[in-house]
Amino acid sequence: MRAEQSRAEQSRAEQSRAEQSRAEQSRAELTGFPSIDKPWLKYYSEEAIQAELPECTVLQYIKNKNTNNLNGIALNYFGNKITYREFFENIDKVAKAFYAIGIRKGDIVTIASLHTPETIYIIYGLNKIGAVANMVYLTLSANEIIENIKSTDSKAFIYFAMIQEKGRIIEKKFPDIKTIILDVSDSMPWYLKYPYRLKNKKDILGKTYRFKNFLSLGEGVVAKEMLYTKNAPAVIVYTSGTTGIPKGVVLSNDNLNAVAEQYSYTTFDFRMNDIFMDMIPPFLGFGISIGIHLPLALGMESALWIDIEPNKVVQAFNRIKPRHFVSGPVIVKAMLENNIKDMKFLSTFAGGGESLSIEQEKKVNSFLHDKGYGGNYVTGYGMTECCATVCTGMPGIYKEGTLGIPLPKVNVKIVNPKDGQEQKYDEVGEVCFHAPNIMSGYFKNLKETDNIIKTHADNKKWIRTGDLGSVDQEGFLTFHGRIKKIYLTKGSDNNVYKLFPMQIENELIKNEEVLECGTIVVPDQEKIHVAIAFVRVKVGLEKETVRGKVLEFARTHLPEHAIPKKIMLIEKMPYTQSNKIDYKKLEEKYQKENR
Repeated sequence: MRAEQSRAEQSRAEQSRAEQSRAEQSRAELTGFPSIDKPWLKYYSEEAIQAELPECTVLQYIKNKNTNNLNGIALNYFGNKITYREFFENIDKVAKAFYAIGIRKGDIVTIASLHTPETIYIIYGLNKIGAVANMVYLTLSANEIIENIKSTDSKAFIYFAMIQEKGRIIEKKFPDIKTIILDVSDSMPWYLKYPYRLKNKKDILGKTYRFKNFLSLGEGVVAKEMLYTKNAPAVIVYTSGTTGIPKGVVLSNDNLNAVAEQYSYTTFDFRMNDIFMDMIPPFLGFGISIGIHLPLALGMESALWIDIEPNKVVQAFNRIKPRHFVSGPVIVKAMLENNIKDMKFLSTFAGGGESLSIEQEKKVNSFLHDKGYGGNYVTGYGMTECCATVCTGMPGIYKEGTLGIPLPKVNVKIVNPKDGQEQKYDEVGEVCFHAPNIMSGYFKNLKETDNIIKTHADNKKWIRTGDLGSVDQEGFLTFHGRIKKIYLTKGSDNNVYKLFPMQIENELIKNEEVLECGTIVVPDQEKIHVAIAFVRVKVGLEKETVRGKVLEFARTHLPEHAIPKKIMLIEKMPYTQSNKIDYKKLEEKYQKENR
């Protein structure tokens, strides 16, 4: 994006002319196959279609884009405004500190944190010296984080003060790695201070540092910025497969830059120094790609807000008045229920994560129009393995009930899940993508990488989403469900997480009291997906005692969002004729006992 004005504004007239010309041509030349016709390209300018993607690190990309914007605001954190000049200076300090403790090119550093300035400095500071940020969920159990640090051979561990108790347990397991605690309570408003402050401010000498003390280690140190290497890893973020086993998604500098560059050619009116507010945390692919890298790469002011309790987000929204706002469905629904008087200041109101139903979408749009917002609620589509986004609705390029169109460098193909044959327009099949933002692969998991990324007859690599969808002749993608059932739930932090019954079963069966376990997922009173675990235990055990023990075991070994809402004891586990647990009968039993 140029400093003077956005690409969206620069190319609007060109887009309109090109769209009309290509639309007329395409109607006569359609083959019937979306991946060949690429009907979505008619919405993009020729500049967008022909543009070359950047070849540089993510830090270099931001520096290049903000050469003339050093006095502009990069971060706005509870009213503390940090310029791009200060932003780069802080990154340098972090890079030097990491270099001082022995972090080098290719080393992995595990980070359990939230959307704070310190977190962002750490991600880009590691990038400067060629190291990799390994982003893990705050809600993971201590055991899960310990295993993650071991598997990645992390050279340092950084955690947010709000999980200090869990962090101390992890520290003791790794006497040979440096630990850094992020204590950001000093810059918090009074009602947020307590959960984020350090409860014990005494450092473990030589091993654990408070962030401000950690920075002092880099004084006088020279940390040379690493040169760009194609496909070099930048971050690792985590998702779960259908088995419930977490997989590390390795995203390169090229992947993250490709997303930001492509968005700069969309009709979103992103202008330098616009206020951009995002509620998706940094340990998610969407949070890294869209929440952090995109606004900084386009020279915007990123308004950080770490307390995502819906009502407080609404209050912050009214006070900050961002020009661009991105959030998940939970926050969007909360905004509808609160008294927001004016939204005329908005240029973008977008969602990520779980999509809304058509009815909900209509309700949101009606609300937005009543508040003076001239556009529609738009949602993007993607997966962690694609930097969280490959398709998006846009201002002026919108169709109700769809997930928008592919980004300009993205190609989509709908294939028959059984035989792999490409489907035609409006035919339903598995959604596959070819894109520059497809991950490098799963960390140390070549088998799973090969299962999801396939080389097709065109000799290009395509990623399988596991989702069912269709593409119409206008280029819009519609979601039709999941091939393998995956549930979405809400954690105590109000973020959306994937919920896998098999993950729960695999953990609970490790309990010595449990002989068998079958897990179903049901909506609770608030229509949030929760897990119900049926367990068969050893004969003779007192029911309430064993139920409590199993639940306590779950709290220790499962991520917070996966802990069963209820443990139901069962004398005999129902099985199908194929000798598999009969989940339908478990659902019937649950409904019968909970009428």
